[in-house]
Amino acid sequence: MVGLAALSMSLVAEGGSHDAALAAGVFPPWWEQSGVLAAAAHAGDVVAVGGVPFVVVVRSEHGPAGPRLRAAGALLSLDPGLAGLCGANNV
Repeated sequence: MVGLAALSMSLVAEGGSHDAALAAGVFPPWWEQSGVLAAAAHAGDVVAVGGVPFVVVVRSEHGPAGPRLRAAGALLSLDPGLAGLCGANNV
């Protein structure tokens, strides 16, 4: 149920993002945080970490951040405003 809610939020969020260069990536929860941060860094500059260690917000200088996060291993990408629901902390 939680997974379906998260997927629904991501689909809505990706269509409504105002700044495509900024996105939150939800990485596999079984990854260690060091691996999550390393993968997220391939997508862009890490600007915040969620309240859970597998949610990271990045800003990409090389195009939309969402597709870059998914290419780096994120299961989905969200509008960074929704990352606040996960208790995102600025880096």
